[in-house]
Amino acid sequence: MFEIVIVRCGLTAPARLSHGYLHGRRPWISFMKFRMIWPGPEDEPARDAPVPKGTAATADDCGRVRYEQRGAEIVRREQLGNGRVKFTPVANFSARIVRDIVCDDDTEQWRNFGVEAELAGQSVAFVVPAAEFNRMNWVLRQLGPQAIIYPGQQQQARAAIQCLSGTIRQERVFAHLGWRKHGEHWMYLHAAGAIGAQGPISDFQMLLPAALHNYRVCPPADGTELMKALRTSLRFLSVAPDPVSLPLLAAAYRAPLGGVDFSLFLSGRTGTFKTALASLCQQHFGAAMDASHLPANFASTANALEELAFFAKDALLVVDDFAPTGGLGDGGLHAVAERLFRAAGNHQGRNRMGGKPRLRAPRAPRALVLATGEEVPRGHSLRARLLIINMKPGDVNREVLNECQRAGKEGLFAAAMGAYLVWIAGRYEELQEYLRQRVIELRKCGHKDSPPVHARLATTIAELQSGLEIWLQFACEIDGLRNLRSAGDGASQAPGPGIRRVCG
Repeated sequence: MFEIVIVRCGLTAPARLSHGYLHGRRPWISFMKFRMIWPGPEDEPARDAPVPKGTAATADDCGRVRYEQRGAEIVRREQLGNGRVKFTPVANFSARIVRDIVCDDDTEQWRNFGVEAELAGQSVAFVVPAAEFNRMNWVLRQLGPQAIIYPGQQQQARAAIQCLSGTIRQERVFAHLGWRKHGEHWMYLHAAGAIGAQGPISDFQMLLPAALHNYRVCPPADGTELMKALRTSLRFLSVAPDPVSLPLLAAAYRAPLGGVDFSLFLSGRTGTFKTALASLCQQHFGAAMDASHLPANFASTANALEELAFFAKDALLVVDDFAPTGGLGDGGLHAVAERLFRAAGNHQGRNRMGGKPRLRAPRAPRALVLATGEEVPRGHSLRARLLIINMKPGDVNREVLNECQRAGKEGLFAAAMGAYLVWIAGRYEELQEYLRQRVIELRKCGHKDSPPVHARLATTIAELQSGLEIWLQFACEIDGLRNLRSAGDGASQAPGPGIRRVCG
């Protein structure tokens, strides 16, 4: 530090300034005296402090150690020019990044960090988005009020955690359901991992919205269980008349093939078991998704439903209970339905701005949406994007319904779907080409033979019938499954009659 000693400066008599000179009597001046004193800073040790056992440290680009973990605390260590060392406390906790998690939703990627921290003898592990990690706002939320980053040390704490983390394990997680190609092979992603041509694959990690955590399918363990699962799924056709049950089962097995541009709407007044039937279809993708645990409903916002339909790729998504009341809130309810069904029908999502001034990729729905409601959403154009299935009181066979509900809870529907996915994985590209050609063929017949309807309807029916035919092809390849007459009556007829049957 510097000490400045100032001695009085003055004149012996009055004087005048003229043209920059002193005139008058001669002045006397005592000069200022400067004296430099270096006693050393109070917060510096007189010599290098010993490094405690267990201290972790890291060096900067100049080779000087920058950060250390001393016990449960983080400190910053600076090598001063005179050879001394200065220690500055950074935080009263320790933390390390142990996982660099790359999340992939099949359209874009983002990063999360898996962090392990210790405070007051307590260890905790959690995940922080990379953008939030940089701001350090996560500390109090994850560690509580005892966690302290000392004043002026916030970015030092961030840098210290990164530097002290050492080697970080990189992981890749998937943030959507449905098909992805892994090397040369196709796999179907669900909440419990993936399914390929050889069965379940365990080494895939998933990061899904909470509403999709029950999407879990598993192929049967042996042929006997497989036969039971397939026959139980076929039994669904007996729960209601063909114009109701046939398109619903077709939708369940068309959904995994992806690429649909329509939705289904199951309409009927309260008490007609709409939700019960829809939940049986949903349980083909997870036993836990019964009528009380469906993944979505119309109480959600349009943004939320569109996001769920995006993440539920190549799967059925039941959106329950479209029920206008005749009140002021009906306009908002219809707006939600309009947004969801139009986005699904047009394969278009809303463009949005990202965190930076850039345009994010739109998130178009990729699920096959099955909605239920007491009224059909209004608008001729919107209804053209729906296959509307009307239910009447007495349509549902309650005995068969109870039987199917027990089977759904036991996981038999999900087992049938799991076996179907294994079969698709071994011939995915071949089936996609077959589906495309078959839809064209059925659509031509539909336009020629069906009664006057909207042009979209023929394509919708062709898609559903093609999907069900592919599933029947799979079922017929299973040894011992021969009694497919009930399904064949509605699904494997000539294209024209099949379409007319569903249209009623």
